[in-house]
Amino acid sequence: MLKRRLYLLGGNTSQREANVHFSRAAGGRNAKITLLLVYREGWENFLQHYTKHWLDQGVLERNISVIIPNEKGTLDANAAAQQLAAATGIFIGGGHSETYYTHYTKQPFKQLIKDKYAAGVPVAGNSAGALLMPDTVLLSPHDTDNQQAWSGPGLGLLHNQLNSVHFSQWQDENHLITGLQRNQVPYGYGIDEDACLYFENEQPTAVFGTEQVKRIEKGTL
Repeated sequence: MLKRRLYLLGGNTSQREANVHFSRAAGGRNAKITLLLVYREGWENFLQHYTKHWLDQGVLERNISVIIPNEKGTLDANAAAQQLAAATGIFIGGGHSETYYTHYTKQPFKQLIKDKYAAGVPVAGNSAGALLMPDTVLLSPHDTDNQQAWSGPGLGLLHNQLNSVHFSQWQDENHLITGLQRNQVPYGYGIDEDACLYFENEQPTAVFGTEQVKRIEKGTL
């Protein structure tokens, strides 16, 4: 049976256990990993936080490609689609969540990512990337420019759930509970910065890292 793998990291990009598991699932020495980022000054210097554990597992540096808009926010969708088509692992990074949402929950990325995931290519997301995975994206007041909670359509790799990241650090339980009630979603997961919630075939299977993941049911108050 085809195994679909999904990794939701709560904020620390460099979690060893999650990144080792992901890179091995992507093919180890034969992996071709595509990393989706948003532009910020000096982003090249931050790449090592993503790639260190992949390289340690034998992934070749030349087989790690980066999709990133330029400083004006422009993205070559055709070139990006070619990178995704070749990928054996897809990782959506962290940063400004509203910008990630603007670029990567729209076409052609939404369908490309869904198709690769359905074909068994492991998909991971850290912080902003983790928030994009369900049918509905829930953004915390800590995570928006106007400090207001917000929700909108996501990638749709997970159904009937919401995600919250930096969960303990942002003390975001009330935000998640309110989001469940407002969006009429039955449950959600609060993922701490040093935790990763791992799914196989859309079922929560393991928690990696040194911190916790908390499941919250709608109507918890």
